[in-house]
Amino acid sequence: MKIVRNEEFLKKRSKLTQYGSLLGMGLLIVSLFLTARNPLLSWALLLAGFVIAMTAVRVGNRYVRPPRPDLVLDKVLKGLDNKYTLFHYVLPAEHVLVTPSGMIAILLREQRGRISVRGGRWRHGPFLQRLRFLLGELGLGNPSRDLRSEINNTLKAMPDLQDPERPIPLDGVIVFYQDNVQLQVENPEYPVLRADELKARVRALAEARPNLGTALRKELVAALMGEETAEESPA
Repeated sequence: MKIVRNEEFLKKRSKLTQYGSLLGMGLLIVSLFLTARNPLLSWALLLAGFVIAMTAVRVGNRYVRPPRPDLVLDKVLKGLDNKYTLFHYVLPAEHVLVTPSGMIAILLREQRGRISVRGGRWRHGPFLQRLRFLLGELGLGNPSRDLRSEINNTLKAMPDLQDPERPIPLDGVIVFYQDNVQLQVENPEYPVLRADELKARVRALAEARPNLGTALRKELVAALMGEETAEESPA
């Protein structure tokens, strides 16, 4: 499997995490010194510092803190041959796998515990588990809606690559990669999987559609790469 990773995107998120954390903490400290002299300004700086610091923490949790989602996905899909190319942070969908028969947008979620989905309705329990976002962890949100948006935006970003007579299919899957997640799934809009189920589903999706052909697949990969470079997945 070949991997195309937008390293510049990740470097910017790392810097944002570092500088945002420093700025947020700085504002919080200054607000303490101003408590007696100027309470109104102190509260304003306290609020601003908290918002900036928590934003930095959430960005760091999503793109910087181990286990980094892109590296997790590299490991999960390790063993696929070079007919597969995995793109990280290159397209509106953060993780896209080009297969011999099309593309798959992979939405990753790190939540632990009990996750249930019925149709388009998601629930993360118990209640205390959902409050972890106060510590900077990302909330579950609605993965179906998020993936649908990523797919639509990705298709809009590549109109020149779509032949109306033979459009390149873009499927989607939602993957929870923490070991201690329990999934209860009923009629989901998109497949909802544990990480250890993904590789088999990828192969099944690739085999379910007509082959793109080597020339078209290589043309698609080259167009999506732009100026990025590819690396080989470790054996």
